[in-house]
Amino acid sequence: MARTLLSNVTLPCLLLSFNASAGEGFVLKAGDGEALGNGIVVKASPKTGTDGSILVEQTFQTGATTGLHMHEQGDELFYVVSGRGTATLEGAEKILGPGDVVFVPKSAVHRIRNLDHSDPMTVVFFMATHELVVLFRSIHERYVRDPSQPITPEEFAAFEKRTGGARTTR
Repeated sequence: MARTLLSNVTLPCLLLSFNASAGEGFVLKAGDGEALGNGIVVKASPKTGTDGSILVEQTFQTGATTGLHMHEQGDELFYVVSGRGTATLEGAEKILGPGDVVFVPKSAVHRIRNLDHSDPMTVVFFMATHELVVLFRSIHERYVRDPSQPITPEEFAAFEKRTGGARTTR
């Protein structure tokens, strides 16, 4: 499953966001954020001044998928900005389109994917805790260190365990 998460990793990483102190607030303009490959752009996190919550934009090209996984640390909300795809939630698959919202309760097995549509699907997701972004950064840093070697499922599982960001399910 780790390979499906990393199938569209692109470089270089571009950090267009800024650091702010918690409580200051900030405005992040369209196109800005911390690009981490695989279509992931971190829009808000403790690194940019939140008190722990995260907001991430991800663009899924045709064939891209998160793989089935769960988060033990909290709920996750997805908002579909553009494109079409599917969400799998506890075994049930639903078609997604612009304006749709997916609520994933803590520990629910889920997946977001764009397997059947030629246009990219862009989603924004929110979590009240930051562990998922820590996982994304760990994956990105490893890929930057050695882009010629794919991340193995064992290595990916070690990232998940160390960061607490997700747990892949089979």
